[in-house]
Amino acid sequence: MSGRFSVDLLHPGHVADTWQDWFIGPQGRRRLVVAAGISAGVLLLVVLALILPVRLRLSENVGAIPKLRADLATRDGDLTVLRQDIQALSIEANRQVRWAEVLNAFRQQIPPTLKLQKVESGGPAAVTGGGAAPGQPGQPQPQPQGQAGGAGAGELRIEALTPLRPGPPPLLEIAQFMGGLLKDPAVSGRYQLKSWEIKQPGGGGAAAGEGAQLQILIVLAEKPR
Repeated sequence: MSGRFSVDLLHPGHVADTWQDWFIGPQGRRRLVVAAGISAGVLLLVVLALILPVRLRLSENVGAIPKLRADLATRDGDLTVLRQDIQALSIEANRQVRWAEVLNAFRQQIPPTLKLQKVESGGPAAVTGGGAAPGQPGQPQPQPQGQAGGAGAGELRIEALTPLRPGPPPLLEIAQFMGGLLKDPAVSGRYQLKSWEIKQPGGGGAAAGEGAQLQILIVLAEKPR
């Protein structure tokens, strides 16, 4: 019967430990405890190095949530105001385009003997469930007290002058003007004739003298939609 053993030449009289004796020898238990403690420490360091930064970043992100919510509410309010401004600008741009088309129709249809004095819009007609819109910038202003009443809601009031000549009033020219105006797509698509009249402007005896003029008043009403 033979067995294997190791001789420690550096320490005479001591039998060198094999790797198995390192764990199962007389000092094996203590060495196992030390090895387990070192392994646990290394594992703890690795866990801390991997998890702690993530935990810190997560804590910072959670703390920043209230500020982000406040910023989001502020941006949402700004976006709402911007959206309202864009809608108002769109409405105003559409109104300006309609006015440009209407004024262009007037310029094309009015005869040379008629002098356009005023074109006044009474604003949109009242709609169920909402009040009349306030006056927009650039819209004709109400007339001062003492003059003829302004245009009503949904009306387009046109005032023109023509020289007073001997004979009957220039009804043919006025009829041609109104007919051409109501055939123009920019006007006929939105308005219809409500009333018209011819009268002498106020001024007493001066109105009958040289240079006297007739005042023509045409009122167009907005078509029902």
